[in-house]
Amino acid sequence: MPGFLPALIGLAPALIDLFTSDDSTSSKVMNAALEVGRQVTGLDAEDDIVAALEADPAKLLEFQARAGDRAIEMYRAENERLATINQTIQTEVKSEDWYVRRMRPTFGYIMAITWGLQMGAVAWTIINTPEFAAEVITAMVSLSTIWSVGLAVLGVYVYRRSGEKQAGVEPSPAGMSALSKMAQGIGGMFRKPKPAT
Repeated sequence: MPGFLPALIGLAPALIDLFTSDDSTSSKVMNAALEVGRQVTGLDAEDDIVAALEADPAKLLEFQARAGDRAIEMYRAENERLATINQTIQTEVKSEDWYVRRMRPTFGYIMAITWGLQMGAVAWTIINTPEFAAEVITAMVSLSTIWSVGLAVLGVYVYRRSGEKQAGVEPSPAGMSALSKMAQGIGGMFRKPKPAT
């Protein structure tokens, strides 16, 4: 992460609370700070934006106001996304189809059983007929594409389900407050010192 970003985000406290452990969210917050900084100052270079905001209190206030508006937009977008996920989960739960909630775990079990059977068969074949070991390994390499697709789907299922389970969990206010203070402190570390006059 370039050094100017923590300094720029440190100038807009409203953006600090948007940071999560998700890299894509962090990227969106940093891009929003940079975009707002460019709009307010009319400058492109990141270091120049930070310097201009620190030098002009009126521009800093405008930056903070616009960053606050952008933070509200991002909160609303996240709320809409979570509402959609919530609606989807409620639809699954209310569904009359008894299997709809069991599809993801079933896919995981099928992948695990298939993987275990295949590895067992490969090991048994190589141990009992070592003369075919090269052909078996070559055949396994040929199956890597199929396995990568199945495992990717399983990974998405697990990742999304983990996110769905965390969607209703409220983060600890003390934890978020501590992170906010830490981010403000980090932002100050990356500011260029003003030359002594």
